[in-house]
Parts: sequence; structure tokens; C-alpha cells
Amino acid sequence: MSLQNNGIFDPINHELRADDINETKFDNFLENLTDVPSSMPLQPFTIDKAGIVNQDVYVKIRSLFSSQYVSVLCRVSMQVQLVGHRGIHMSRCEEALFQLINNKYENLEDFASELAKEIRKRQDSDVSYVGVEGQYLAKRKTKKSKLTSYDKIYLAAEVCSSRQKTSVKIGLKASNITGCPCTETYTKFSIIPALKKQGFSLEQIKKILNTTKSGTHTQRGLSTIYVDKNSRNVNHKTLYEILDKSCHLIFELLKRPDEHELVLRALTKPQFTEDVVREIVGNTLSVLGNLPDHTRLSATSLLYDSIHIHDVYTKIDRTIGELKKEV
Repeated sequence: MSLQNNGIFDPINHELRADDINETKFDNFLENLTDVPSSMPLQPFTIDKAGIVNQDVYVKIRSLFSSQYVSVLCRVSMQVQLVGHRGIHMSRCEEALFQLINNKYENLEDFASELAKEIRKRQDSDVSYVGVEGQYLAKRKTKKSKLTSYDKIYLAAEVCSSRQKTSVKIGLKASNITGCPCTETYTKFSIIPALKKQGFSLEQIKKILNTTKSGTHTQRGLSTIYVDKNSRNVNHKTLYEILDKSCHLIFELLKRPDEHELVLRALTKPQFTEDVVREIVGNTLSVLGNLPDHTRLSATSLLYDSIHIHDVYTKIDRTIGELKKEV
């Protein structure tokens, strides 16, 4: 057999022996020789993560808002840590995935956890990682017309499974609208000279400013929350309610009264990205403040700015204990 310079056997350079071409043994020879992933690496370094990303499948989970099961289109990533093996057996990941998607799950994190454990066993690895993000249609009533709107949100679960324990983090993303506080403030008070010129008194001007809503630029955004799942109280429905309370979530279906209500709400409470993430953190502490201090919370706000070419992004990522000290 041929050896590399570092003394490691490389199957592709195997030097045939007479016994290898024995017809009765050839199938076993070929099977063992071509199991390259199980061979020793040509370089000794441990691989932190190796595997598959961007695999799309449907997963059946319990609805967030009823007892029904729904199919969620998910994008899945599956990796394992490699120690002493040259590569990962990709087919074993696929086999595990397509076997498990035939089952029903209470939530996305249960599916991700089961998949992580199965991959770790099949790959004979100490650690495995699974990430799942699913497109979910939230069935909601609009604020004014009370019509049903099916609004796309994203459910996420991240799992790290080792021989000792399984760590789970869940997340949720939803689209929102913001109004800029700077422009609204400027617009509101810049009208004062014109009102004075028309003879309005100070009290009348104050009444006009407090009665009318000033214009500002608005933009669509994407708000995200991720929390370590170390309590049953941490679930996607709760995360959705926190986002709904923290920012102005938008609807696919909006009649004119609904459009007016949404825009008016954004003008009544304009928000920077910084305001959005602080609201998410504050409401999370209010709803889930009894979580262990080591629980990690991440909140982000991305705005597709309407009057600039660039977009705007803000993030808070700390433990519950660290955030409590700032209150």
C-alpha cells in the first residue's frame, strides 16, 4: 500500500495485492477501501463542524395557535465534530433526516434535538449540531377589519448534542414597520412658525401639535429573538407574543382601516432599531424574567431603510443575568 509523506494511509493510492482481486472477497475489499470518511485524516487537526447545509424538507409540528399539526417548510443544517476521521458520511445525515420527517413533533426544537442525536450516533461522533429554520404562516386577525391574514414568520431551533448533554436555543423572526422619530419630531415642531404667522396662540398651537400626527419616513424591517431553551416557558408562541408587543408587526392582508391603524400606530410610537431591540429585551425580561441568569438572549432589528441606500442593524446579545443588572 502507498503511504503519504506523513505516514498516513490514503485509500485512493492503495497498492493492489493479489488477495484484493479475489472474486469472492472483492466486494468486501471495495466496500472497506472506499469508506474513505472512516480513514485517518491526512492532517491531524480536529474539525469543529463538517456536514450539510441548506437542505429543504417539510416538518410536521403542532400549530402555535391550535392543537392541529401543520407542515412547515424548513431549511436544515447538520454537522458533526470530526476527531480521527477524514470526513463525514453525508448519506447517513440524509438517511436520518428523511427517516425522522415522517414523524409528528410538538415543536421544531424536538425535531432538531432528535435529529442531532441520531446524526451523532450514526457518525460515531462526540458532538453534533443541527440548525433548522422554518417558514410558518401565522393566522392572525387584523386590528380593525378583523379579517384573517396569513403572515409569514420564521421559526428557528439550534441544537448542540454531545454524549453528556443536549443544548437547545430557539428563535423567531417576524416583519415589522417603523417610523423614524427624528423626522417626525422635526416635522412636528417645524410647523410652529407657520401657525404663529396665522395668529394661533401658544395654547392653540400646543393643542394642534398634540392632536395631529406628523409625517415621517417609514420602513419595513425584520425583528429577531433567540433564547436558550432551559424552561418549558420558552416556546415559539411566547417569543411571537414578545415580538408583537415590542414592535409594529405587519400583515399580508390589510383593508384601508387596517392600513390606517398600522401607520397611525407607527407614527404614535416611532422607533429606531435601537428602540426595537431594547423593547424586545425589556419585554422578554418581563415575560421570562424568572429564567436562570446564565440564559442567553439575543435580539436583533434589521431595517430596510426607505430614504437611504444602506440598511440599519442593531443587536443585543447577553445573558439574562447581565441584562438584569442594567435595569
